[in-house]
Amino acid sequence: MITINKHSAKLKIGALKCQTHHIQTVVLHARKKNNMKNILELTNIELKEFLLKEESYINFELPIYFSFAGMLKKVSEKLKDKNLTDFRNSTPRDYENVNYPLLTNKDGKFAWRPYQIINPAIYVALVNVISEQRNWSFIKNRFSEFRSNPNIECHSLPVFLENESKTNKENQILTWWHEIEQKSISLAIDYHYILHTDITDCYGSIYTHSIPWALHTKDKAKKRENRNNKNLVGVAIDHLLQDMSYGQTNGIPQGSVLMDFIAEIVLGYVDLLLSEKIEQLGITDYKILRYRDDYRIFTNNPYEAEQIAKLLSEILSDLGLKLNAEKTIASDNIIKSSIKPDKRYWIENKRITENIQKWLIQLHLLSEKFPNSGTLETQMREFLRHIEKSKKEIRNIEVLISLVVEIAFRNPRVSPIAISILNIFISKISDKSHKKELVKKIQNKFKQVPNSALLKVWLQRLFLKVDKSYNYDELLCKKVINNNEKIWNTEWIDGNLKEIIDKTPIIIDDTIKKLKIKPSKKEIKKVTKRKIYFY
Repeated sequence: MITINKHSAKLKIGALKCQTHHIQTVVLHARKKNNMKNILELTNIELKEFLLKEESYINFELPIYFSFAGMLKKVSEKLKDKNLTDFRNSTPRDYENVNYPLLTNKDGKFAWRPYQIINPAIYVALVNVISEQRNWSFIKNRFSEFRSNPNIECHSLPVFLENESKTNKENQILTWWHEIEQKSISLAIDYHYILHTDITDCYGSIYTHSIPWALHTKDKAKKRENRNNKNLVGVAIDHLLQDMSYGQTNGIPQGSVLMDFIAEIVLGYVDLLLSEKIEQLGITDYKILRYRDDYRIFTNNPYEAEQIAKLLSEILSDLGLKLNAEKTIASDNIIKSSIKPDKRYWIENKRITENIQKWLIQLHLLSEKFPNSGTLETQMREFLRHIEKSKKEIRNIEVLISLVVEIAFRNPRVSPIAISILNIFISKISDKSHKKELVKKIQNKFKQVPNSALLKVWLQRLFLKVDKSYNYDELLCKKVINNNEKIWNTEWIDGNLKEIIDKTPIIIDDTIKKLKIKPSKKEIKKVTKRKIYFY
């Protein structure tokens, strides 16, 4: 029988309250210091500026020699105060590859995530629609309704950081871990039960018609006279999404802050509908934390948590979405359940060591037990930072390379970090033929990974300064070699806008010329910096 020391329990609860208060204080301080604004606090002009940033256009990592800033600026200037239809000679829905698809493997086997680099013309047109003053005011008012229930908290809306380059520990307080995990732990004071669940293939399953439903209500959006009424911002968004997807209405592209925000429109609508359903059921003692499509439902009654999950499932079903049964887990141990298993494992098993081979073996064991986990990504960053700064001689380089390759092979999430680590190791080898031999072995290993376009882009960074004779089959890699390669279908665009998209460089040749095998401090900073987009 387990006995509980009441005095000890009170001390722990008091400590949790103090910790929660400290976190809230640091968050507020960080927001002030960096002039941080929730996206809904932006004016329409600030919103447009934010969404047209390169970091918003693509929020996954590409090598340092890619730049879309010039392209976005030129297209934005061309479309200023104009409609995209003014530059069309036909509908983009008649063409494939309007966006550039970039698959990334999730497990080294047969699961993958489809990123897309959105056609700049349609991307800027979407930004213009959403940031139009009347539309933006309407969207913000609608979000006020979505967020009206204090028992349902969303922490995944994008934020605008004016001092983004000055990332520090205070900024990192705004990551998922602090906003969801820490808050979950503090809720153990108030609740006895937690139910975790998320949505299966959320972005790929969003029904584009559900966007006007969310913004204008389903009844209004479905009226015959409103179905093609682009004066309704939701309808305009829906049409542009179909334009980039061969006319399809299922799924939105992943890979940009803009699409993250559009997903939040639908998920915010789900929050509103869920709030109404819970009220009808008479449940009052609950708390829900949502981060994108990840839900944590807190109650003092396990049956009520299951009822809420059932209501959520029914609402999602009406929108073409569904809960992931495999990831729906209930627990009466809130603190343990609030900390992800990979993090618990690392806290329990990490052994501080200066021996980098032992360190990599620890990371390899972590990657086997919790593949593609957030903790692995975080710790690989720490390893990269360490070896970049270390002045010690690196021994048994081939063994180290083998370990890093094996980790990256089975954990594609860490590919950009792993490639930077491999570049550092290979730069330590003086024999050129030996370098080529090792790169060839790495190349042959990764050829076994299916659906790995993004990995190929990063492997090119590894090959570029070692073996210039290598031929690439990925179009984005070919564009690094020849800037005249076209990655977006622009046959539907007329005149100067087509020329801007086809001919504006997205590869910085000067950067490639200055590259060395060992990544520069700027490259490593780009890979290791945690970008804070969500609050």
